[in-house]
Amino acid sequence: MVELAHRGHNVTIYDTFPKSYTIPNYHEIDISNCFGLPSHAGGINQMKSLSNNGFDSVHMVLEFIPQYEEIANCKPLLELWNSTEKYDVLITEAFITDVFYLFGEKLDIPTIAFHTNVPMPWHSGPMGLSHNPAYLPTQFSGYIRGMSFFQRMHNFLMHCYGIVVYKYESQAKYDEIAPKIFGSSVSRMEDIARKVDIMLLYVHFSYNWPRPLVPNVIEVGGLNIKDKKPLPENIEKFINESKHGVVYFCMGSLLRGETFPPEKREAFLYAFSKIPQRVLWKWEGDVLPGKSDNIMISKWMPQRDILAHPNVKLFISHGGLLGTSEAVYEGVPVLGIPIFGDQRTNIKSLEANGAGELLDYNEISKEVVLEKIQRLLNDPKYKENAKLLSDRYRDRPMSPLDTAVYWTEYVIRHKGAPHLRTAAADMPWYQYLLLDVIAFIVAVLVAGLLIIYYTTKFILRAIYGLICGGGAKKGSSKSDKKKRN
Repeated sequence: MVELAHRGHNVTIYDTFPKSYTIPNYHEIDISNCFGLPSHAGGINQMKSLSNNGFDSVHMVLEFIPQYEEIANCKPLLELWNSTEKYDVLITEAFITDVFYLFGEKLDIPTIAFHTNVPMPWHSGPMGLSHNPAYLPTQFSGYIRGMSFFQRMHNFLMHCYGIVVYKYESQAKYDEIAPKIFGSSVSRMEDIARKVDIMLLYVHFSYNWPRPLVPNVIEVGGLNIKDKKPLPENIEKFINESKHGVVYFCMGSLLRGETFPPEKREAFLYAFSKIPQRVLWKWEGDVLPGKSDNIMISKWMPQRDILAHPNVKLFISHGGLLGTSEAVYEGVPVLGIPIFGDQRTNIKSLEANGAGELLDYNEISKEVVLEKIQRLLNDPKYKENAKLLSDRYRDRPMSPLDTAVYWTEYVIRHKGAPHLRTAAADMPWYQYLLLDVIAFIVAVLVAGLLIIYYTTKFILRAIYGLICGGGAKKGSSKSDKKKRN
């Protein structure tokens, strides 16, 4: 959005996390007071307990869907709904927020969906995507390619489950309540989702594995990676003075590192005290009990710039896609502790590329943490593989940002992009899967076989009747002659 403004577009963004950019044609409207996160958000234990498997993760994701009351009571959004302002395009998140597609329909402008991961199961139909669960892992499965029979079966069930749950727990509720908020003339959510012109995906095949895409679904993984900036003086000094390099530890913005249970926290403190490297730890509390001298804590750290420093040897992370992509871009090995959602799949992809390892949250202990950290720091293959992955990730004809801007301006220039949509997007699922054709062919084959069967049966009976019937008559005539004699 900032780049579009720099290129001369007048940009208005309704932002739940306002940034306060000072750009003349960039207008930011703060709606952070309109929406809240679930009460368990931020707590590592709470989030982990709600995501024991992929099925739980699907339900947990739905808890982040904006509530209708929040939208109805959000004054800036209601003003936008009733606005007569002319816009060229609507860009909105596609994860679980189909309701905001309504604004594109109301304002009569093209819609661009943006999704920060691989497509969700419920994206496949509206976008006409081929998502074959035989070889494409669903986002929350934790699988990568090369699934076993039972993994494929589990992956298939999760894919179907995600579609059904989203349809009946999200879209059906929208269809019931949206007319009460936005008026009876609004379209069904499923129909509006099919009107999306293009979808920008924050993925790249070099890391997230190849998948078949249609022309209106474009990969822009790495979009958040900006040119590195100078580090704050205290962090720069801390990193430069570390003779053996630095380990960076961050559990992201949603998960708070300070919510680690004491025994888990002490496992990391013990491991860090046993290595020669220094440690930068994003710690949201004021005090870290038991902190050794080689640890620096801070409530916020410039992650992208830290990972770009050549003296950073290891990134310990929850496996969120944005942070992971920054590590991939800079060629830094990752020790991932997935908690929920797509994080396990992200770390599994790193493992498959030899650029990291997964540390199961339930297996965190002093010995396990120390052993994994030492292996990732001391075995050169991890750094070598991370560098190879970085080279593949960076090698593109256009930067992710230029790609995203190009396709946004493409939609604006052509006043939409319905010509990029495949016919699959508008086909019922049974037609898309050729079930009607298969049923017809099976019916014809069965009918043909039945015709052949009954025709053959009729002919054989007729022949049998002729042969046996004639023989019986001849036999009876001879016996009649004997009786007369």
